[in-house]
Amino acid sequence: MKLSKKIFENLKKKNINFITIDGITCSGKSLFANLLKDNLKKKFKYVSILSKDLFLFPRSKRIKITKKIKNSKFNQNNLHYDLKKLKILLNFLAGKSKSKTLILKNLYDRKSGKNNLKLKINYIRNRLIIFEGIYVNQDIKLIKKPILRVLLIEKVYNSLSRKIQRIRDRQISIQSVVTEFVKIHLQSFKKYLLNNNFDISFIDQNRKFQKIKDGRNKQLKEIISFLKKHMY
Repeated sequence: MKLSKKIFENLKKKNINFITIDGITCSGKSLFANLLKDNLKKKFKYVSILSKDLFLFPRSKRIKITKKIKNSKFNQNNLHYDLKKLKILLNFLAGKSKSKTLILKNLYDRKSGKNNLKLKINYIRNRLIIFEGIYVNQDIKLIKKPILRVLLIEKVYNSLSRKIQRIRDRQISIQSVVTEFVKIHLQSFKKYLLNNNFDISFIDQNRKFQKIKDGRNKQLKEIISFLKKHMY
């Protein structure tokens, strides 16, 4: 993926050292983050990717939560993520800690579905952080430094299809995945989009990302159209 130099050439001039990458589930956030890092590593000495998935609660806990859901009045960010632990890391990266090294344990491993990862990170003043995940625009509000907020647009049906393909075993059924997607994820993300703005949007076209205007409203229309047709 080649990104226009005009899009990111002023990052240093604006003293931006945080880039957030947000989008509905399975919209290509991790892929985009890695491609972006490859594009920027020649311009920045230190570029690091922070994945919000590290702060997911154990998979077994999230499955139990999904099975208990009876209506859509839930905030997925609070339901599925250890936001207290994430706040510790964000404060550290913002330079609000006296220590120069931070160690976090029991983080989520996407491959195994267990919380057995350990993260050790050193504070570097001029590091560029690419923070990718759902609702990261909301999490990053405690950071006072300049931030570039990126939104990835994806067709809702493509997102759901990829989510179903990620099912690992029989602990959760396709129906439960669809229920979570419609009643929790889309409802939460719709409210989130209504209350947050983004600096730039990209659309995923066959895993190639192109800049798009008015991305937030276009994604909202996609979600609302889907919910009108399939909400139950």
